[in-house]
Amino acid sequence: MSSTISLDTILTGKQLKPIRALIYGAIGVGKTHLAAQAPGVMFLDFEGGKAEFDAPSFPLYESDVTFEDGLQALRVIYENHKKLGIQTVCVDSIDWLQVKAWASICKEHNVDSIEKLPFGKGYQYSLSLFQRFMSGLDSLRALGLDIILLAHSQVVRVESPILDPYDTYTIQVDKRLRGYLLQWCDLVLFAEFETFTRKASEKFGQAVYKGTTTGKRIMHTQGQAGFEAKSRINIPTPLPLDWSVLKQEISKSREGE
Repeated sequence: MSSTISLDTILTGKQLKPIRALIYGAIGVGKTHLAAQAPGVMFLDFEGGKAEFDAPSFPLYESDVTFEDGLQALRVIYENHKKLGIQTVCVDSIDWLQVKAWASICKEHNVDSIEKLPFGKGYQYSLSLFQRFMSGLDSLRALGLDIILLAHSQVVRVESPILDPYDTYTIQVDKRLRGYLLQWCDLVLFAEFETFTRKASEKFGQAVYKGTTTGKRIMHTQGQAGFEAKSRINIPTPLPLDWSVLKQEISKSREGE
């Protein structure tokens, strides 16, 4: 079988593309508010939490809506993005889309829980469904659309071969899907209220520290022991939880400022 790979197919220089950003954090930190700031945004609303924001959406949160309906929404956007002026697609949220994927698998295999499928097969089936969905998002990205994924956070235990075990924040999905999404995205941003510790008192000669918050909403672009984050683009951390600030920093980095 002949191959299409040759010297003529080598790419040189930067290949700048629309971003694939995953933004996660605790309930109420402002993830949906951030995404609603994006220009020309279209929401795939699997959660039902967008009602207070003036942005168009596909309402995909009712119990009778299926995972296939989510795929169909991607097809509609693909065919009509210019007519609708869509520049950004936001999936709100990935963990609620996972619920739809599990429901689809349970129905197909006639079980009432994904756990009923042996050897973790249900989670593998779910990952396969998500790979189809992410392929659809990549097709929209190829049209020039930015992609935003929103997710809630959870705390997981990390067993490191070089460090003592520790807890960290990550996205609230199955570990197989989590690994896939963390690799797929160009940016993984952890959103939180800015917090500090302060010395509150002493007890038995030891300082007692308490957490306090400034009330500012920020997003981290680089990971630490306490949370997972990354950026393939050289931007500062942390940043205000503001879409325009994020895009400005991306533009500055790409322009070499």
